[in-house]
Amino acid sequence: MQTESVVEWDDSYSVGVELIDNQHRELIKMTNDLFAGCQKGGTTAEMYFMKTIQGAVKYVKTHFSTEEIIMERLKYPDFLVHKKEHENFVAKVLKEVKDFEGAKNFVPLDFARYLQDWVLTHIALSDKKYGVFFNELKSKGALDESMLVV
Repeated sequence: MQTESVVEWDDSYSVGVELIDNQHRELIKMTNDLFAGCQKGGTTAEMYFMKTIQGAVKYVKTHFSTEEIIMERLKYPDFLVHKKEHENFVAKVLKEVKDFEGAKNFVPLDFARYLQDWVLTHIALSDKKYGVFFNELKSKGALDESMLVV
């Protein structure tokens, strides 16, 4: 579905954990696909939104779970703050889906823009923080690579 990318993966987003970086790439792809579908407008955008968002919600939950398991294993000091960001995001997405299903004032393209902004900001700021933490552990020889497998 993708026509043009609104979010581009850049190696500066890498947290240094291949599994998580690959998941981030997939989230960016989903964001771009959703944005492209929503630009169609009208009922096409609405149909595409429902089809795409269901898969995206499932994938996001899997991704968040992966991050949280790894953070907890490595005793990441900001784990609870990061987990709360994830919970707030999931709650917002579920509310938007409910509003959409309830025929409330919902604009799929606005939601796609919100998703785009959130994904980029979350990866570039919050996820990079734990990437620094992971890499510091690695440089000290205190990171067991098996702890990064989920």
